[in-house]
Amino acid sequence: MALVALVPLVVSHLILININRETLETLEKKYLTRSAVQISNDLDNLLVSNRQQMTKIAGSILMMRKALPVGTDPFTYAAQSGWIADSITPDGDLIAIRALNAQGQGAEAVPAQLDTAVIREMEMAQKVALAGNESTGRVLHLAARNEPVIGRAVPVRAGDTTIGTVVGLVTLRRIVGRIREEGKGDVTAFLVDRDGRVLIHSEPAIDVQHPNFANLKLVKEFANARVPLRLTESYDDNGVQLLGTVAPAPPNVGVIVQKPEKLAFASVDQMVRATAYWVAVALALAIPAAIVFASGIAHPIRLLAERTREIAQGNYQQRVQLKTHNEIGELAENFNVMSESIEHAVEQLKRAAHENSLLFLNSVRMLAAAIDAKDPYTRGHSERVARYSIGIGKNLHLSEKEMRNLRISALLHDVGKIGIDDRILRKPGALSDDEFEVMKGHPAKGAAIMSGVAQLIDIIPGMKYHHEKWSGGGYPDGLEGDQIPMQARIVAIADTFDAMTTNRPYQKAMELGYVVEKIKSFAGTRFDPRVVDAFVNAVKRGDVQIEEQVRGAA
Repeated sequence: MALVALVPLVVSHLILININRETLETLEKKYLTRSAVQISNDLDNLLVSNRQQMTKIAGSILMMRKALPVGTDPFTYAAQSGWIADSITPDGDLIAIRALNAQGQGAEAVPAQLDTAVIREMEMAQKVALAGNESTGRVLHLAARNEPVIGRAVPVRAGDTTIGTVVGLVTLRRIVGRIREEGKGDVTAFLVDRDGRVLIHSEPAIDVQHPNFANLKLVKEFANARVPLRLTESYDDNGVQLLGTVAPAPPNVGVIVQKPEKLAFASVDQMVRATAYWVAVALALAIPAAIVFASGIAHPIRLLAERTREIAQGNYQQRVQLKTHNEIGELAENFNVMSESIEHAVEQLKRAAHENSLLFLNSVRMLAAAIDAKDPYTRGHSERVARYSIGIGKNLHLSEKEMRNLRISALLHDVGKIGIDDRILRKPGALSDDEFEVMKGHPAKGAAIMSGVAQLIDIIPGMKYHHEKWSGGGYPDGLEGDQIPMQARIVAIADTFDAMTTNRPYQKAMELGYVVEKIKSFAGTRFDPRVVDAFVNAVKRGDVQIEEQVRGAA
């Protein structure tokens, strides 16, 4: 009993320490990663926003070209009208803009003082755009405004011909603010290029120096990665152990957020010390108590515990045989009575549940058969759709509960036809547009009918949306893609398969091979490609079979 008291207590606390350690370390890593990713996203959004603004300017020039008299250069007109200067606003990120034709002439709104390197960067971007490609330059420091900037350019295309460019200079002052905000306290945040040069730093004193951190392990791994790399790890920097994360950002730069590991994991060390203290206190109290009670109660309790575990695992035939006549013996006797009662009760519940399940399923089948009987050409349709749906669901590896809901949903997928006029249902020829609009209401009617039964709420999606299309345009709600519930995607294919392989007033049953190929052709437009693959596998494996028809090649 001493060991029983000692070992589980020690082990449980060691496990608790490890779990809490991992949890706290993971939270700290997630915090750093989230900070770096948010800065990266802010930079990406900034560039995307200004690209859209420049593309809008390019579109305005093209519109002017069409509106002006033939032979009039829209770029020269833009220079004369001066409207392009309206694109530069005090609170905007676009601080310079040029709209130039292929000869380098046109309009511009540029600050009076631009560094030579910045001007050269804008000219290089213009050359790239004249070749028909968008361009994003390097991050440079604009001394006149004491802030980092990026040159961007987009081509102005008239058909397949590039007639000019729109070149802009984007300030990164918002990103500087975000990095400074993120780098408060013990956290350091900075932006580096592939050469390890610091472009923006959270500490102003370091920011003005633009040092090279190429030897920092995290920067080195980012620079050497062939593809953009997101990484969180611990590393040494001049004797200081750091925890940091790097997230890639456009244009080919990395956002690094780091913190001294000792400070990052301070809560972990505090938790370990507190847990170790209380473990020692608990052991000091548990060991003497275990020694006192060990001799008299260890064996009976162990035996009761073993039988209890068996009962918990569903083995209700277990009984405890003890010869003692004390409280443990009475407990064992009561345990045996309880086990026997539970065994009988569970057996009765199993029988009742099985009978209720059969009654429910048969009731559903009768309801489905009654709906199918309204149209002599669809007799047995719901049962077949349910059978085909189960075959497809099997190849999608659905759970037992999902398969049960799928079966019921497929059986009742046409229950809404109970509210459709028999004259429309039994019409031998094609439906008119008005009649088809009435018929399109049956999924929503079926869902409304079943929505009153709380136990059937999980089967409504397959009934209501089995006429939606993967690419959109279906009914009743025009859902598309993953918006369509999985039940409905499966029932849609099963319903189509049965319609094409049975005789109808307007068509004869088609060959299996032809039907399979036809359904495959609808993948990505009408049906979910993954469900189509599962359907094809189901046909090949024999999980989906049709009766009284010669098989084609699947």
